[in-house]
Amino acid sequence: MPETHAESYFLPDGRLSQILPGYEHRPQQQEMALRVARTLTGHTRLAIEAGTGVGKSLAYLVPAALWAKENHKRVVVSTYTRLLQTQLVSQDVPLLSKVLDEPVRASVAFGQENYLCRFRLENQVARGLFDSLAEAKAADKLFDWANKTDTGIILDYPHALPPGLSSRICRDSSMCRREKCQYCKSCFYHRARQSWEHSSILIVNHSLLFADLATESDLLPESDAVILDEAHRIEDAAIRHFGNQASEHALAVLLDRLASSHGGGLVQALGPRSAARRSIQTEASAARTEIDRFFRTVDPLLAPDALRSRFRTPLDSSTSAAAISRLAKALDEIAPELDDEVLCAEMTGVARRLNQAALALEGFSVAEPDGAVHWAERSSQGRLSLLAAPLDVAPLLRVAVYDHYLSTVLTSATLTVAGSFSFLSGRLGLDDFETQSLDSPFDYETQSLLYVADHLPPPTQSGEFNRAATDVITAIIKASMGRALVLFTSYDSMNAVFALMPKTDYNYLLQGDTSPAKLLEDFRQDTHSVLFATQSFWQGIDVPGEALSCLIICRLPFEVPDDPRLTAIAEKLRAEGISPFTAYQLPTAVLRFRQGFGRLIRTATDRGVVCVLDRRILAGNYSHSFLKSLPKGVRVTTKVADINRFFAPANPPSAIENRKSLEEFT
Repeated sequence: MPETHAESYFLPDGRLSQILPGYEHRPQQQEMALRVARTLTGHTRLAIEAGTGVGKSLAYLVPAALWAKENHKRVVVSTYTRLLQTQLVSQDVPLLSKVLDEPVRASVAFGQENYLCRFRLENQVARGLFDSLAEAKAADKLFDWANKTDTGIILDYPHALPPGLSSRICRDSSMCRREKCQYCKSCFYHRARQSWEHSSILIVNHSLLFADLATESDLLPESDAVILDEAHRIEDAAIRHFGNQASEHALAVLLDRLASSHGGGLVQALGPRSAARRSIQTEASAARTEIDRFFRTVDPLLAPDALRSRFRTPLDSSTSAAAISRLAKALDEIAPELDDEVLCAEMTGVARRLNQAALALEGFSVAEPDGAVHWAERSSQGRLSLLAAPLDVAPLLRVAVYDHYLSTVLTSATLTVAGSFSFLSGRLGLDDFETQSLDSPFDYETQSLLYVADHLPPPTQSGEFNRAATDVITAIIKASMGRALVLFTSYDSMNAVFALMPKTDYNYLLQGDTSPAKLLEDFRQDTHSVLFATQSFWQGIDVPGEALSCLIICRLPFEVPDDPRLTAIAEKLRAEGISPFTAYQLPTAVLRFRQGFGRLIRTATDRGVVCVLDRRILAGNYSHSFLKSLPKGVRVTTKVADINRFFAPANPPSAIENRKSLEEFT
């Protein structure tokens, strides 16, 4: 069947209706399939916004599979989160095969560091290269797991691994013995690569895609078209791979891997009196001293209570970079002389990473270049890092991504601000892209309600706001019977309000108390729990059904004003006579707000209330940008009593007395 007929699968009497019980025809899904098919066939570029519930995954997979088969091509599908990668390969691809009535050659790809290397694991055990008893004990379980798992993906290992162990047992190209390896035929990474080569659809994540394109390496097989899902996160992924980073902690871990100050590391495998061991230990000690000295000079760049601080002048990193390079050179000279081929490979691999670290560190010995920003960052554990990022990724994306493929499709539920693509078009370089926005098929008028607490103090008055917000959140949670996700824009605000909450009746969960995955699972399972969260929970999570019936947004999600990259972008815009707030900060906040809002209604049967405690959404000069970006049909109220009415059993929407349309507020 010609690829331009992809939309026929989504007709009321099409193939989907024949295999899915209770299938509901969605014109938006059919339209998206048509637009994606035309883009692939015409070798053009498309940015398409598909509201929640459109079913965009299948809408691009069907035309992608048809086009790839018809033209003997490969399409790479890239996502931001591993969660969506897993969903695509475990749920959508099997359904795709049923829809097309034939197997679809699709594979999921992760970076090499995600795959267990049996040989390196065995080498760790044989040479006693573990730094702790916990690592040695973990090895026994890993051997058992390696014999059971089909994929060897370390993230799927069901037990916690000691810190740092994963990097010593994963696949590393510089240490791979390839055909000489006794595990070559059963190598997890080798088998994965073979499946990638034979796939017509390759499912990757943005991180791996950019690592492949930014380094011009062959991490991935050549593909002919790319579909970037979760496209609103492309800039985040791009700045990491087109930027630079030097981490005090990462360097310390690398040196410990080689020659720990406590006596561990690879040098254990060398004779205690050997000249090679003494040479490595001497150079490693010198490098450690220089790195410690250098980062002590970095520390004053940040105020005692500051987490990030921009710097524009060169740093004296050359001496430390030279010390790291000397250590790498020593390893490169010693490794070939070793009788132990495996140890030689491990030493060579460390040398390669040391050279990369030296190059990264050297990058901060020059002044901050135009079009980029440098900053220092201190983690909550007090560890220092240096970072650099481009201010404008659009030219980089055009060269590295768009020009690399015959066709490019960008899609997400949130690509527009107040109905316009102009903001992301400028940020992502979409000048020659066709654009289209498809509304959600959900009935937001009956499924949802937007409550705005217009009587609270402004969030800028943090103390008063937190106390008032606590009272309102308590009342809302009582009305919703728990079942609430409370989103904050900072940990400080989240912790302050959480401490004030009278924690009765429901199970209260707090981000940071356990892993995000465990928090999310507990929240899903306990359908009357309340989850307090920030940052990562604004987007990407999926909690359909009763467990998430109330979403509370405490503050409009403007970026932190002291963010170095935001500061640099603002300076650049002001120099061009453009308002940074209007041109960057506001649209960025609107997109994040839309992502947060989208956590609530996930299926056609979901019902729920979004509560915004920031009165600026109604009263601010920019309120229309937020309100006009909400799904069509959403009704607004400023009365808590309407939340009670909404959740009352069998209560029709008309019973909610004070609600108004978005148009009445804008």
